[in-house]
Amino acid sequence: MRSVYHSFRLDLILLLKTWAPGILASSSTFFFLYLSQPPGEFPEAAYFFLTPVLIWFYLKPDPNKLLLPVITAGFIYHIALVGWMRHVSPVGMVLACVIITFYQLPWFILANRWIPKCADGSFAGRFICILGLSSLWVLIEWARSLFPLGFPWCPLSVTQWERPAILQLVPFAGGWIVSFFLVFFNLCLASYLHHLLVRRKNNPKNSYFSSICPEFYICMAFFLIMLSPLLLKKSQNEKLGTVTIKVGVCQPYLLNKWKPENIAHNKRILIEQTKILSSLDPDLIVWPEASTPYAVNLDRAWVEKLSKDAGVPILAGAIIKEGDLSYNSVVKISPEAGLQKEWYAKQVLVPFGEHVPFPFRMIPGLSHLVGPTGNFTVGRNFHTFNFDAEHNQSVSVVPVICYEDIFPNLVRKAPVSKNTLLFVTTNDAWFGEEGCAEQHASHSVLRALELGVPVLRCGNAGWSGWISPRGVIRKVLKDKNQRVYFQGASILEVTVDPTRHTFYSDKGDYFVALCLVFVILSVSFFLNQRRLSVPN
Repeated sequence: MRSVYHSFRLDLILLLKTWAPGILASSSTFFFLYLSQPPGEFPEAAYFFLTPVLIWFYLKPDPNKLLLPVITAGFIYHIALVGWMRHVSPVGMVLACVIITFYQLPWFILANRWIPKCADGSFAGRFICILGLSSLWVLIEWARSLFPLGFPWCPLSVTQWERPAILQLVPFAGGWIVSFFLVFFNLCLASYLHHLLVRRKNNPKNSYFSSICPEFYICMAFFLIMLSPLLLKKSQNEKLGTVTIKVGVCQPYLLNKWKPENIAHNKRILIEQTKILSSLDPDLIVWPEASTPYAVNLDRAWVEKLSKDAGVPILAGAIIKEGDLSYNSVVKISPEAGLQKEWYAKQVLVPFGEHVPFPFRMIPGLSHLVGPTGNFTVGRNFHTFNFDAEHNQSVSVVPVICYEDIFPNLVRKAPVSKNTLLFVTTNDAWFGEEGCAEQHASHSVLRALELGVPVLRCGNAGWSGWISPRGVIRKVLKDKNQRVYFQGASILEVTVDPTRHTFYSDKGDYFVALCLVFVILSVSFFLNQRRLSVPN
């Protein structure tokens, strides 16, 4: 018995020595990443979240012991991040977490291969490694934004959504540059720690420069460049030509909207909130996504009467039905003309929530997975709504619906003209009160910076407010307990600047292309190093 116990103890010790470093490093990295993501209040963790796993890589772990700890920790991280999806589809939540976890896996595999090879080498090799791995992270995030099944939710850049100072290069290179910088910072920090503890002691001091870590100083210079737009002198005429539009925001917190027993109650909430807001003399009133219980073009009388009685135009998220086709739409109801014939239809639909994507639609029975309104039809173009604001000036409102604002390539194509306002209407009430609304709103901060326009948000249950073109959150609807999840309404005075096209909106994802070049150069460098190290 004693021999069996001793053997078991030795096996356990060996198992811990084999797997414990990887489990500890991977779990620490994803834990810090989780703390940095909204609704968490520790975005600074994004500056060092990779440090544990990078230290592990410097210790040259067995590549065969890499995948299991990283996949497991990554999957648990994503479950914690988007666990609110279980309120709609537990199976969909698990599948989404699996897909996103495997997207990031190539980064950890290459980092484990490259970092030990350049750890004690020249500065040039270390810098190429840092540049390549930072670029690879951006390419993976960009790839996630290409396909609906990629689900580009919460890229690294959104961790800084409440830190506008570090976001000021977004108008020039998109949110990608923030993700690049944060990974770059992590890699330089880990290299500096390795320099202090290992490299400086192992390498002879042939010169003054052998005792310093150049990548640390490059990183500090990069940090200053990220902040540089704040250091530029603001024009004294910056506020000239701005237009203020008063927007009444309805946040009705409607649940089970399409159940017959709830229809009268939900209509009453919308009517009461709209009438209260109209007494405050707004220029328009906005409703959240799919707020009307029936297709609005088939049940139009009550909304047209409401707009006429209030004397205020309404911009509403609603369903449109034309024959057998349904559209998730934004419509305008004016006091004079009623429901306008032209409307905006959602262009990026939620897979298995609003439609069954190809080729899955060929599988019998999967159509039952979509919502109570059935399969939606995809919209093809943006549509602009015009509203009168102060001093008889006009404001152009460009709507996007629900999670369309997490796709930078889509929003970048929005038509921008003089005095443009981006309007995000959403229904995050499906997902409870566990952080979905804050995570979703964080993407709108990046879109405001990328497009150079203010963003107005109207949520069914929460995060309603507006964001300036500089990425500053100006106002958010909150209850007396400072919570964003509640039923209420408020007037927002949104300042619309004379619209200026940003470099990113004009040039697109050129920074991603630059990252691709850096990755190719890095791969070529390490392949050449490998070839030179192989004896003839």
